[in-house]
Amino acid sequence: MRIAHLIITYTNPKQTERMIRRMQDPKFDFYIHVDAKLPLSSHAYLKKIPNVYLIKNRIKVQWAAYSTVQAAFNSIREILESGRSYDFITLMSGQDYPIKSIAEIKQFYADRKGKLLLKYRKFEGEWEEGMLRVSRYFLTDFKFKGQHFLERVINRIMPPKKLPAGLQFYGSSMFWSLSPDVLEYVLQQFSENKRLVRFFKFCWAPDEFLFQTMILNSPFAGRVINENAFFYKHIPQTPNPKILGMEDWNDIRDSDRIIARKFDCIKSPEILNRIDAELLSGER
Repeated sequence: MRIAHLIITYTNPKQTERMIRRMQDPKFDFYIHVDAKLPLSSHAYLKKIPNVYLIKNRIKVQWAAYSTVQAAFNSIREILESGRSYDFITLMSGQDYPIKSIAEIKQFYADRKGKLLLKYRKFEGEWEEGMLRVSRYFLTDFKFKGQHFLERVINRIMPPKKLPAGLQFYGSSMFWSLSPDVLEYVLQQFSENKRLVRFFKFCWAPDEFLFQTMILNSPFAGRVINENAFFYKHIPQTPNPKILGMEDWNDIRDSDRIIARKFDCIKSPEILNRIDAELLSGER
């Protein structure tokens, strides 16, 4: 099994380095998209680590915007064009950390070879809030004074957005583990159909449902398993994951997932130290 880990990050390069060093293996490659709001020099030294590559076609990423999807698309294209063959490409952030050994991570993927790891809920009947994300107009890709006022005006005077014909919407976590052929299919759909780009560009947080929607409406739907590789906790009444700390230790230890998110090595270094000592002690 050969795995590409695609890391989209704007945070502490030392924390990303720590994660990569804990996951180092000849069968694991790491591709880092550094938000273009940051100088690439902040993470450039990571190229010295074996099997680490920096994405060249970087963009400025806005929270909950289509730019997050575009960063993933640009990065996936570079991975596919690298000529390296992978069983899975896993999307990650710079604030993730392994909670299982290298051997266990490899076994996790081996047990799921040929499958697509993608958490999802159907919008209709399961995740009604999701329909608001696609039926209203959002300007999250643009940052300017009066942005939210203009959104309200647009949504007051415009009819609901016309949804792409034939698509059932699904979504959940933005993080997935997918095969190169499926990712090539998604890229092709957006390359050939600019209406899809225009539609998703004005949705809210499309990174949390674009891949699910496109794949579960495709010939690849039968390969999807409704799970991903990550342990995380949501903060109630917000779209944000909790920053994990020592109070989460028992849940992290008992999880059957292989990676947890998210962590802050400055505010809560002790939880990473305990993971190293008790879960990854056999790793280098």
